[in-house]
Amino acid sequence: MNHALHHFKNKDQVLTEIHRILKNGGIYELHNISIHDMPKWWIYYYFPSAYDEDVKRYWSKVTIFNELSNLGFKAQLKIGYRMEEVKAADYLDHAENRGISVLTLINDEDYKQGCERLKYDVKKDRQSTITNDFAEMFCIAMK
Repeated sequence: MNHALHHFKNKDQVLTEIHRILKNGGIYELHNISIHDMPKWWIYYYFPSAYDEDVKRYWSKVTIFNELSNLGFKAQLKIGYRMEEVKAADYLDHAENRGISVLTLINDEDYKQGCERLKYDVKKDRQSTITNDFAEMFCIAMK
């Protein structure tokens, strides 16, 4: 399951169903971002209300691990993390097309303000950078 669990309202029911239909010895793989480990993600920098929306949708790594374990899975969870300086201009298209799911959830005014801030930074200095951190969660759970 790649970048999908956060879209389900009843995550516990989803995992219960996965456990039910998976054969003994079967493996459930989960890959997603780990929002609680990336407070300086460029999205949250320019669109702060996006973090509030994500907190509603994303379970923490501890919650995921515990839920899987409680269902009887033997879970292994790893977080891949990086922090780097990125050019703001490289992210302008991503923001303007609103293709990142959380940008569709924030209100239009917050979205507009974030885009204007990003455009301003790029216009002021095409080479301007921001500190960006990114955390990916890789989970393998064996039944």
